[in-house]
Amino acid sequence: MLKEAMLGIRVTDMEYAPDIKRLLIAGKRDLEIAGVVIDGEIHIDITETTDPETGEVTITASDTSDIEDDLVITALITYVGARGNYAGREEREQLEKSYQLQRTDLANATGYTDFGEEAGT
Repeated sequence: MLKEAMLGIRVTDMEYAPDIKRLLIAGKRDLEIAGVVIDGEIHIDITETTDPETGEVTITASDTSDIEDDLVITALITYVGARGNYAGREEREQLEKSYQLQRTDLANATGYTDFGEEAGT
């Protein structure tokens, strides 16, 4: 999931991995607040290592996220692009509009919510 998000927003520097992880988790929560049921979790472990001789910091990530639905993954990547500071204002505004549409579509789509299941409908 981290690799896909980084590719989606055209970021290659692992320095941004902690922020992207935070945004992916926030995006998942935002979709859940809208009523979208997401099968799977975001599991990203980020490690920072400092070379004692050079002081150079290396960031690595282990990603065992198990969300497989392409529509949900696309919405999460769009959320990262819209809410992160990785693009110009106009592009972020367009991504925000796109994310809001994706969020609404998922919240209204059959099979993406459990609305009505408690009532037996």
